[in-house]
Amino acid sequence: MTEEFIAKEIKDIILVENFKRYFETLEYSSQEPFKNKSWRSGQLLFNSLDNSNRKHLQEFVKMIMIETVSDILSFVDGTATFKNQQHPFELMCNGKKVSGSLQEYLLMDLEDNGFHR
Repeated sequence: MTEEFIAKEIKDIILVENFKRYFETLEYSSQEPFKNKSWRSGQLLFNSLDNSNRKHLQEFVKMIMIETVSDILSFVDGTATFKNQQHPFELMCNGKKVSGSLQEYLLMDLEDNGFHR
């Protein structure tokens, strides 16, 4: 498993699929109120927006998701560390290090191919 493959899977599964799931859930559940407080709050916001503002909200959420995953990968890659962290993290797969450039591969894939599978 290569870093490039892992970064693409992170984009496809964690970013794109979750993004689609969140907004499809909001779109198709407008009649039934959510019981979960956070989902209910999101549902109320989403339902109050016209289509144009829903698109703006989607772009904003997309940006937050990308930046959050990118920031996490900077720690996994060892390019960022927590205060008092002695050694950088390393992600291993079958005894082989597969971190160091995950953030870079993710951002390159997003730039080259956009936010879709």
